[in-house]
Amino acid sequence: MRKPGLAVCLSVCLALAWPTPAGGQSSFVNFETPHVSPLAMTPDGQRLLAVNTPDNRLLVFDLGVDPPALAAAVPVGLAPVSVEARSDGEAWVVNRLGDSVSVVDLAALRVRATLQTDDEPADVVFAGSPARAFVSCSQVDRILVFDPDDLAAPPVRVDVVGREPRALAVSPDGLRVHVAVFQSGNATTVLSQGTLPEDVHAFPLNVLDDPGTPHGGVSPPPNDGAGFSPPLEPSLPTPLPETALIVRKVDGAWMDDNGGDWTEWVSGSQAAASNRPVGWDLA
Repeated sequence: MRKPGLAVCLSVCLALAWPTPAGGQSSFVNFETPHVSPLAMTPDGQRLLAVNTPDNRLLVFDLGVDPPALAAAVPVGLAPVSVEARSDGEAWVVNRLGDSVSVVDLAALRVRATLQTDDEPADVVFAGSPARAFVSCSQVDRILVFDPDDLAAPPVRVDVVGREPRALAVSPDGLRVHVAVFQSGNATTVLSQGTLPEDVHAFPLNVLDDPGTPHGGVSPPPNDGAGFSPPLEPSLPTPLPETALIVRKVDGAWMDDNGGDWTEWVSGSQAAASNRPVGWDLA
């Protein structure tokens, strides 16, 4: 299961290992995994479903009593983050770290099938006619479409133009699926300048050091004409890692806040220098 390699990432799974207590109990590792759709109700309104993420279980509550009572805790995959009731008798649970979906039989209170997904699935909804299951996979920017009546069939894969699709929603007519993208949407992208010396992977590509770019490869890129506002302290060393640059799409051109036009290096003939294909774009 691939995890983000960037030093700064808005989506972080942080592993915390607790020391073994004096009584000899084994250590506990907790992944701080973000919920997406952690609660659902069966169509008949008789059961509330909740993911218990650190314990890798689906909790089933009976709503026919007051107060609601826990009826079962069904073991599912690793780090469940979303659940959706397909019917009164079936629930689908998305397991982010397990890269899987657990199909739970709510009558037998057990997992009847496990579907493998692409990296870090986040949410599931049912839509279309005939109904299909749509599963967002955040780390590969993709939606997987399963046939719930033929679980052995391979899913259809639909790429999303955006970084980390997570939450899903169905239109009122049930014929469209809307995808919320976590790290895209404000028409900006990042260009890299330099890598840490020990970074043998050398990614992202070092495009800002290119002397042919709008600011001539100056590090860090100037923010006020050819200079800086406020002025840089000359005694400061060159920052490591070197400064990246945010560019925004304005009237079809990729511009920085100092008037530099980076279109050629983002989507034009030089796009490969920033690890992008020619014609690259954001939704």
